[in-house]
Amino acid sequence: MEQQQVQEIIQEQEIKQKTSRLRMLFKIAFICNLFFIVCMLMRYTTVPNHLPQFIIELSLLLGWPAMFINLLSFVLALILISRIKKRQVPLWLLYINIIFFLIQFYFFFILHD
Repeated sequence: MEQQQVQEIIQEQEIKQKTSRLRMLFKIAFICNLFFIVCMLMRYTTVPNHLPQFIIELSLLLGWPAMFINLLSFVLALILISRIKKRQVPLWLLYINIIFFLIQFYFFFILHD
């Protein structure tokens, strides 16, 4: 009986560790999404003339791969959701990342300048 309880505790700890990594990935994706907005502002306006160089470089490094980070986080979330029945990520963060992913998909694959 005690051995079963120990195994359950170990499984719970593993689940918490995996979900904390997933939450961190979603937070990183959210930050990259914010920099994607800066990239779009720089592309379609004259904002780069008023921004410091390091913000421009940082937004390019974090903004453009945001779609791929979103895709990775969604795939991992689907895998973990199929294994675990609890909610791992706040719903507002999930919904915002989905909205950003759709916008990024539009900009990368549908909109042709």
